[in-house]
Amino acid sequence: MISIFTVYSDICKKSAPAHWQIRRFKDIITSSRSGIWGDEEKGDANDIVCYRVADFDYSNLCLKFDNITYRNVLPEQANEKLLSEGDLLLEKSGGGEKMPVGRVVLVNSPQRAVCSNFIQALSVNKKQSARFVLYLFHSIYSNRINTLFFNQTTGIQNLKTAHYLAQEIFLPPYSEQEAIATYLDKECEKIGRKIELLERKADAYSRLRRSLINRAVTRGLDPNKTFKTSQSSICTEIPSHWQEKRIKDIFTEKSIKGYPNEPMLCATQSKGVIPQSLYENRVVTAVSGLENMKLVDVGNFVISLRSFQGGIEYAYYRGIISAAYTILELDTNNSHDYFRHFFKSLSLIKLMKKCVTGIRDGQNINYTTLKYEHIPVPPIEEQKEIAAYLDEKCAKIDAILEKINTEVERLKELKRSLINEVVTGQRAIDTESRS
Repeated sequence: MISIFTVYSDICKKSAPAHWQIRRFKDIITSSRSGIWGDEEKGDANDIVCYRVADFDYSNLCLKFDNITYRNVLPEQANEKLLSEGDLLLEKSGGGEKMPVGRVVLVNSPQRAVCSNFIQALSVNKKQSARFVLYLFHSIYSNRINTLFFNQTTGIQNLKTAHYLAQEIFLPPYSEQEAIATYLDKECEKIGRKIELLERKADAYSRLRRSLINRAVTRGLDPNKTFKTSQSSICTEIPSHWQEKRIKDIFTEKSIKGYPNEPMLCATQSKGVIPQSLYENRVVTAVSGLENMKLVDVGNFVISLRSFQGGIEYAYYRGIISAAYTILELDTNNSHDYFRHFFKSLSLIKLMKKCVTGIRDGQNINYTTLKYEHIPVPPIEEQKEIAAYLDEKCAKIDAILEKINTEVERLKELKRSLINEVVTGQRAIDTESRS
């Protein structure tokens, strides 16, 4: 049996004060109960707030309340599942490669509520500080030790909760736990404010980028031109010398199969269509049926199942991709670089959302409908000018965003290291003045 204590032993033996005790999670938890999903909201007395993993504000290790879900749960079922303010919620099912299952947050509301069946509710005994235990869970998660306790037989990660909670941990006395938690609350809040300011700045630059693209591909670059009424649902007017064409008149739909030896591609919103091997959040590679996947050439455009969120993706590589995707080839009378920007414009994305089909939003874009939509088409030379302008402007904004994101990641790592060092005893703090 793998033990968290074994993983941490080298660190803790060197750094944890001698008076810290070795305990197990389950020894300090008075109640561990699974969540319940219940039935659809009915508008009667049995409707109750049900927290989901989507309500986790993991950056602040608590819940957020901007999109609360109500479920209908019978009293005899709800009463044994009720949460208390100060409980901990452990994500036991879900997750993914980039954000594995096992996150823990604090219940920061006295509201009468339960949690979903993907969550385990934990009540910490009064002799321990729930906030300290919360930070300890964060340290374990950030070091990915939770991944040692997965049972993944399907696409969903399941945490072996009983095994996980049976692991040994180092615990200081209660007063010291409280002092450490208070210190971390204060320091993490400082770091969090810096991160929030940077993320707001990044959002402003991202909005500027989207605005520049949208204006350029719907109105052009010349402020002195005349306009005419547009027949397109993309915009109300376009430059007088521009044409309007149906998407099907300038793009050809491709469905070429039978190339199983080509590299597997994936469609990403941030990097376009690239090999799976280059994607940091790599998807599972298909091992069969490759001959039925569609061939993509450099310069093609791909409508994926998520294109409704951020536009149609441009292919930078040749390879094969899911047969569920739509592959488009641009005619030789138009600029690939121009349409690379056009297909990321807010106006085009808004149009695509009208063509969504499927049970969930974004499940599929109905190209049979989309291809008959008219879009504004500048002359080829103007397309090239607009593309060059947007390449330059977007490159500058992207460089700024990269610097901001690098600083955000540095601060997140600083926060992670701070929590990890303090809760394992590697960094001593003045607990007496805080107790």
